[in-house]
Amino acid sequence: MSWMKGSDDERLVARSCGLIFLINKLAGRNNEVGIRATVDTLADLLVENIAQGSSGLRGKLPGLLEKCELLMRVGDEYRIQTEESSAWNDEFLSQRSSLASEAHRVEAERDDRIRKRFGQMVRKLSLMQGISKVTRDIFPVFDAQLPIDAAGRIYVWVRDGWSIDENSVRADARQAGNQSPTLFVFIPKRSADDLRHFLIDHKATTATLEKRGAPNTPEGIEARAAIETSRLTAEGKIKELLDEAFSGSRVFQGGGNEILGNNLQEMVQEAAGNSLTRLYPQFALADHAGWPKVYEKAHQGAPDALKAVGDEGEPARNPVCKTILGYIAGGKKGADVRANFEGSPFGWSRDAIDCGLQVLLLAGLVRAQDERGQTIVPKELERKSIGKVTFKVESATVSTAQRIQIRKLLQKTGLSAKQGEELVYIPQFLQTLQDLAGNAGGDPPRPARPAPGLLSDLRLTAGNEQLLAIYNSFEQLSGLITTWTELAASIAQRLPSWTVLKRLTGYTNGIQDADIIVTQVNHLERDRQLLAEPDPIVPLVANLTQLLRDELNRLDKVYQTTHTKGMARLKTDENWQQLEPEQRNSLLAEHKLTLTDQTQVALGSTEEVLQTLAKINLAMFADRVAAMPGRFENVAAAAAELCEPEAQFIKVPRRTLKTEKEIDAWVDDVKRQLQKALQQGPIVIS
Repeated sequence: MSWMKGSDDERLVARSCGLIFLINKLAGRNNEVGIRATVDTLADLLVENIAQGSSGLRGKLPGLLEKCELLMRVGDEYRIQTEESSAWNDEFLSQRSSLASEAHRVEAERDDRIRKRFGQMVRKLSLMQGISKVTRDIFPVFDAQLPIDAAGRIYVWVRDGWSIDENSVRADARQAGNQSPTLFVFIPKRSADDLRHFLIDHKATTATLEKRGAPNTPEGIEARAAIETSRLTAEGKIKELLDEAFSGSRVFQGGGNEILGNNLQEMVQEAAGNSLTRLYPQFALADHAGWPKVYEKAHQGAPDALKAVGDEGEPARNPVCKTILGYIAGGKKGADVRANFEGSPFGWSRDAIDCGLQVLLLAGLVRAQDERGQTIVPKELERKSIGKVTFKVESATVSTAQRIQIRKLLQKTGLSAKQGEELVYIPQFLQTLQDLAGNAGGDPPRPARPAPGLLSDLRLTAGNEQLLAIYNSFEQLSGLITTWTELAASIAQRLPSWTVLKRLTGYTNGIQDADIIVTQVNHLERDRQLLAEPDPIVPLVANLTQLLRDELNRLDKVYQTTHTKGMARLKTDENWQQLEPEQRNSLLAEHKLTLTDQTQVALGSTEEVLQTLAKINLAMFADRVAAMPGRFENVAAAAAELCEPEAQFIKVPRRTLKTEKEIDAWVDDVKRQLQKALQQGPIVIS
């Protein structure tokens, strides 16, 4: 045979191909045999010296079989190439050939692999700094140049031996200087040809699998499996080669100092920790876990809020507050304050910055204004709005003695403030003064409300300037508080009587002599004489009450007299006498002439007079009295109708008679009217 004439390797490959063919045939006809064409199986079958064993063949066969174009590998098993597998293999070779001439695609794949592998090996790209546990992010960079903000962030500048040499990376680290926070990572170039080879294999097999798709024949399925095996093999080799390259990684601190360690992540973490110290040299100044408690207490108005970070001194001497105060100077937005102290060289936590601002505001060392220029008091400062607030350093200071006097004024309005809390209560104090001024006057007949001049001036100031303005107006404000309080009390005392007087005047229409009193009431209201001395309201109330009482009494007597006359007339009426008691009561109730229909007049006190008038005013009462005779006439007519159902109700003519002749003529007319009506039945004159 021709294969027996070749080299030892060629003969070994040929013998292996023969065994693979036989094993595949045997396995195809009887799956239960369990023999497969793996390297181990082939080595065992090809061994010539049993004493030497097959270990040598096991190490030699994979390399030889991979180069044989007659074979393909599916998993760990070798198969003889078929027509279908040859087509797949041809596609693979075509893709590989194309990639071999497109170096940029292979290089891009290599660079992408290096980035991903770095991310896998250096998993944690953030640190927690200090006791306050401030999160610091670390940013990997794979570009040829560092970002422009490299001095303010921790960048890990990763470069490899395919694009730059190690000496250049070390030189860049030295040139950056000992204060640079940047980390310089170099990944050496190792097994470059092998890496390129397997990158091409991987991309070629991937492209082949995508292009050929999913076959449905046994030969096609086997061919696809062989290409998939090649892809997985290439993937594994790429990982091994990259691990080999990354195992030689070098990490340099800015300035050129190399960081040594057991693995890349450990070295990067150590270098990043060193960079934090470089980037934030003043971090320790505000590194404390108690800042959240400081803010909570300061927002509640506690002047000793800094105790939560172990500081019992004045806020102006606290290192954090003092530094913030120096930065604010003529005025800074909260967002600017945060940006300055969260960045290098401070790196403070936002808790520390916000607490510093809150404590300074509470201590009166700074003042805060919203976007409209309105002053914000400490308890109204919310963290979510700090960024938009403008902070300005107070130019004035308030002494302890002055603060004591200010607290006395606050106490006079019922406000109790502790030392250092005066500014917190000033808005409430000014509102209380405004309420007092409002209650010290009002609409007529009250005195006019006091002018808001001083209060308006005080509202135009803020912070310590406002405290000093209040202190300087101590005597004036104290007097106003007393005066306005007394006026409000006097108004509250007399106003109920005025209300009663106005109610009484509402019922005086048509009463004789009432106009004089009403004129006095109007004069009192127009001239704002509510608080005049002696009290002008009490006698006016008494006089009006008596006038109304007299008028109610008069109408009540007329009502009673008229009712008595009406009942007396009914008693003499023949028809009325014929009615049953139930009929009489029904007729009286129908015409509202029973005892229960009579107006109950209570006139003992002013309030009773008003209650009586509220039930029935004087005009209604007079109308009822005037209507009573007609109602009794209607009752009599109704009684006649009940007794004489066919009776006619005749209304005699009404005339003005001046002479006896006119009387005789009227009598004749009435007589004729009655005679004519009588022909139709009984008559009742109404």
